[in-house]
Amino acid sequence: MEEGTPAPSDLPYRELFLSVVEELPDAVFTKDLQGRYTFINGAGASYLGLPVERILGRKDGELISAEEAQRTLEFDRQTLLAGRTIHAEMHEHMAGVPREWLSTKGVLRRPDGQVVGLFGIARDLSTHRRNEAAQRQSEALFRAAASSSFDAFFIVRGEQEHLRLLRINAHAESLLGCEARQAEGRPLSDFPHAAFLATRALCEQIWRTGRPHDDEVEQVRPGQGRRWFRRQLSAVGDCMAITLRDITEQRENELRLRLNERMASIGMLAAGVAHEINNPLAFVSSNLGFLATELRRLALPEEDQRELLEALTEAREGTERMRLIVESLRALSRGDQTTTHPLDLHEVLENSVHLAWGRLRSRGRLVRDYGELPQVLGNSVQLAQVFTNLLINAAQALPRSGGEIRLVTRMQGTTQAVVEVHDNGCGIPAENLERVFEPFFTTKPVGEGTGLGLSISHDIIRGLGGSMSVDSVVGEGSTFRVFLSVVDEARDEETRPEDGSRFQHSAA
Repeated sequence: MEEGTPAPSDLPYRELFLSVVEELPDAVFTKDLQGRYTFINGAGASYLGLPVERILGRKDGELISAEEAQRTLEFDRQTLLAGRTIHAEMHEHMAGVPREWLSTKGVLRRPDGQVVGLFGIARDLSTHRRNEAAQRQSEALFRAAASSSFDAFFIVRGEQEHLRLLRINAHAESLLGCEARQAEGRPLSDFPHAAFLATRALCEQIWRTGRPHDDEVEQVRPGQGRRWFRRQLSAVGDCMAITLRDITEQRENELRLRLNERMASIGMLAAGVAHEINNPLAFVSSNLGFLATELRRLALPEEDQRELLEALTEAREGTERMRLIVESLRALSRGDQTTTHPLDLHEVLENSVHLAWGRLRSRGRLVRDYGELPQVLGNSVQLAQVFTNLLINAAQALPRSGGEIRLVTRMQGTTQAVVEVHDNGCGIPAENLERVFEPFFTTKPVGEGTGLGLSISHDIIRGLGGSMSVDSVVGEGSTFRVFLSVVDEARDEETRPEDGSRFQHSAA
């Protein structure tokens, strides 16, 4: 030993030991071989509910219940017999309080190895267990409350490189496309389709200012089309609580209300136009009939008379078509149900081609590919409106040269007729494809489109019990398909009255 170095007996180990154990939250004690306490710190004394001086020199039987004292004595005996340190979890009532202990006991030996007593360290696990139970209960309550909510709920934590998902509810599972146990703990960036939930920049702004964020976001969801969400973000420490509510139905109802308001205005206009056209149209139709009658009385060359009569016949067909259009306008203004009847779809298509021919002939060529079709149940005026609109749209999409529109008819199964309008035009971008039937949605320049043509056409076909679809590739062209029910001849015969007339079908 170097000169000046203090001897071990001079070092303040006892004082250091006493200072340390008095700061510990655990009970620390020693006992002699008779089970009398020779030392106990303040934490141990508080657990027994007695001052230190009343504990020292006494046994457990004098301090706690006989049952608990017996259990403690058994643990002491096991420790002394084993001659080593033993760990165990114990449940006891100390000072009238139920406690769970993590108890450690070992033997005390003199320098010569003789056992002179034992020591013990007891850690109260009750608070820890209660905290664990409270946490489990809190999580269960969160799950129950969040799952019963109509909103998708997320808690994310800000980390250096990621926003990490900590908790989500059942509606959030649906939005992410996986269960909570698969999503929780993963970075939000693992779910690119849900990146709109929160950006790092937005979260940093909320953390910096402490102000919640509330806005609406619009997203195209795979397989669901365009959706609208109400998004709310609130900072909680280094975490962010995000609530997402699907308000698509509300937005669609608002759009539908605006459409109804516009349609009401159109209906009032249609009623006025129909009234103004109907009277002069009756004069024209009547005079054309008179001219046809008088023309047959004139002594004209047969060829000249035939040509004139054909011209008058076409004019009378035109006035009849105008009359049906006027009737359709009047029905629109009144909100009447539209009458339907069996009709030849090819005849309706040819009428539509004739109406749109002024636009078609200057843009490209028209190719017909008609298959064998039975009659379909529909309304000739409304279907002509639909197909004329599709033909004009196709013509407007064609390139300046080499444009082609193909009209295809075929059967799908035995109950549906299909009309396809193909064009090799500019095509429709994918982000707009799911919106083409929305009211007032148009990609045409201002003044060239109202966004109502396809929407009204879609509603007409749906009202007739059919459906519409569209496929498109940008730069290659588009295909619109109209599906209509064919006439069931057997059922039609069953509904025919005994006098041979037909009942009139109607569709909303």
